[in-house]
This record gives sequence, C-alpha cells and structure tokens, in this order.
Amino acid sequence: MSAAGEKLGAITPEMNRRNGLIFIWTQLLIYFSAPVLYVGVVQAAFCDKLGASATVANLPSSTYLLGAVFPVICAWLFPARLEQAVAKWAFAIVAASMLLVCVAVFFPAPNWLRIAVVIGQGLIMGIINSITNVYTFKCLARGTTESGRARALKFAFGFGPVAAVLGSLSAQLLLSGKIPAIPYPYNFGILYVVALPCMAACAVISGRYRIVDVPDEPMTRFWTYLWQSVKAYVLDPRLIVVWIAFLLWYCTLGAMTNLSLYTREAVGRAPLELAGLIMALRFGFKAVAGFALGAVAQRWGARIAMMVTVIFVGSAMVWPFFTTGYGYLLAFGLMGAGELGGVYFVNYVIAISPAAHTTRNIALLSLVSPAASFVPALHGGLTDHFGFSASFTFGATTAALAFGLLLLFLGRSIVRGTS
Repeated sequence: MSAAGEKLGAITPEMNRRNGLIFIWTQLLIYFSAPVLYVGVVQAAFCDKLGASATVANLPSSTYLLGAVFPVICAWLFPARLEQAVAKWAFAIVAASMLLVCVAVFFPAPNWLRIAVVIGQGLIMGIINSITNVYTFKCLARGTTESGRARALKFAFGFGPVAAVLGSLSAQLLLSGKIPAIPYPYNFGILYVVALPCMAACAVISGRYRIVDVPDEPMTRFWTYLWQSVKAYVLDPRLIVVWIAFLLWYCTLGAMTNLSLYTREAVGRAPLELAGLIMALRFGFKAVAGFALGAVAQRWGARIAMMVTVIFVGSAMVWPFFTTGYGYLLAFGLMGAGELGGVYFVNYVIAISPAAHTTRNIALLSLVSPAASFVPALHGGLTDHFGFSASFTFGATTAALAFGLLLLFLGRSIVRGTS
C-alpha cells in the first residue's frame, strides 16, 4: 500500500518524523514563493505602478480574503477520507493559477486589464490558499502528536521564513530593475514563473502524508451542516472569543499594503522599488519569531503565543508615528512576526477541539478572512480621505482590542497545553 493511501490507527514516532518533515518542506516551498503567494505587497506595488489609486491597489488583498469562505464548503462536501487528496489537488490548482498573471504580463495588454487580472487572481488565490492552509494543518493534526505538531510548527515557521527572505531578495533584484535583461513588466511576471514549480512540488509531497483514520460524519444538507457546526462552535465560549480576536487581528494585518504604499512618504522611494526588501524584512523577522513563538508555546502554551502575535502587529501600526527613513522599514519586520497569528490562532483551535470537529472548527475560524475582506480597502479609503495616519491609528486600535479580549476573557485554559 502506498504512503498516500495508508491510514493507521495510532500515531507512531516514525509518523511524527515523516509527517513533520513533509509539513516543513511544504512550508519552505510556500515561503520561497511568498512574493506572489502572499497576496498584498507585491500586487499592490504593481497596481500602483499601473496607475491605480490606493483603494484599488488594496483590492487584491480584499479579494484574496473573500476566498476563505470555501473551507467551510469543503468541510461539508469532502469526507475525512478525502482530506489528504483535497490538500494535494488544491496545491495543483494554485500552480495552474500562476499562468493567469503570466499571460497578462508577458503578452500585450492595457493597464486596466492587467489590474483586473491581478485582482481576480487574488480571489482565486484566496479560495485555494485558504483550502490548502486548512487541509495541510489537518493532515499535520492527523499525523502527529501534540508534541510532534509543536516541533513541526517551530521548524516550519522558523526555517520557512528564511526561504521567504531568499525569495524576497531575489524579487527585490528583479523589481528594482537591477537585472537589465528582465525589464518591467516582465520582472513581475518572472516571480509567478518561479512560484509555479514550487506549488507543483507541494502537490506531489502532500500525497505522501501518513495519517490516522477519522470517522466520516454523516452527510447532511449544507445549511443543516452549517447550522449544526455553528451551533457546536458557539457552545464553547473560548472559540467565540478567539473568532472575534482573530477578526480584530485581521483588521490590523489589513494595513500591510498601506505600510508598503507609505514608503513613498517615509523613505522617499516608490513602493515597487522596495517591495523585495520589504518582503525580506517581513520574513526575516518572521523566521526569528517562528523559533521564539515555538519556544513560547512549548513553555507557556498556545494561548500566550497567540497573544504575542497580536502585540507584534499592534507594534507595527505604532512604529510609523515614531520614525521615518529606512528605519521605518522595521514596521514590516514587526508585521511579519505578527503574521504568525495565522498559525497560532489555528493551533489554539486545534488544541481545544475534538478530533472529529477539528476540520469544521478551523473552517469556521477561517470565515474571519472573508468577514475581514473589506479591511484592506477600508485602510485604502481611510488613506485616500484622511491620510495614512488614520489607517495606522485604526490598526493600532483593533490590535489593542484583540489583545484585551484574549487577556480578559480566555483566562487560563483548562485544556493542557493551551494556557
């Protein structure tokens, strides 16, 4: 029997090692493709170069967030026995989607069409990336113990961002025009050409997980399933608090694109010229934070690690008020470290959820993303009408509210390892 088809009844040390390594390698490839896979900074800079307003330049991020409604549909549609296959084919679709932007970039097209393609591809990436995120975490949860998962997260999000730094520095060389043989707009398209085989490799190795059996839940009508899932979710007050705090975290994270556009005022250089350097700082700090948060989670629990990510994104919002010049770019490092909230909010939900309900609870948590889809455009609108300071103030406020919720209402969890 192949590894992809082998379902075991108990997690063994060998499964811990194998599945952890698969997850780590998947994250390395994802992070190396970060300049285009993490929809936001690079896409906004490209739209800005094409003449879009701040509001329009933020739309790729908004359409990306809208796609996260689909994991709930997948959780209803696909039984537990198909979860690994969903992860595999989702990565294959991500690879195929890269061709859309390549066609728009490498063939003659008007600026409005290129902007529309980038925004539309952001929606496609949001749909598929949200699915891959849920199902790779579920494969990890079904193939590792709690300690094995903690180890995998520590190394995946410690070394993974280092790969993103390498990818981002390469993007910086391309986007800054330092390679005359690859002029604009082809330098933007090359980023997608590089990401395509990385996503194809993720599809292949995702089929190599060895995971334990989880009983399939009886198939019901979608609205019945959704109602039952939401009802079960809200019965745990911890899950409600985490959902609201995660939404507020997203409201702060949504300022990432605006932080990039602000480089013209803070540093005096166009956003596209610094996009690669910004990504390198973002993921360099994320690498350090990956190891640090892993250690925090092992020592003090997932709740504390989750709260630290909120502190990071809040600090990124405050930083522009105190510095200009190249020192301003530290804000991207803080924001990059805080992005790991996307990992540690999910990890907390995994830790407190029964095995049979993990997928649907993660999927319901992921609904925060479409609920927050208006946020990047809101930050752009605040900037267009009131200036960047209004956007940054809003982001700092939502981070403070998220931290307060987690601090005051979660308390110390009664579940071991989630304090």
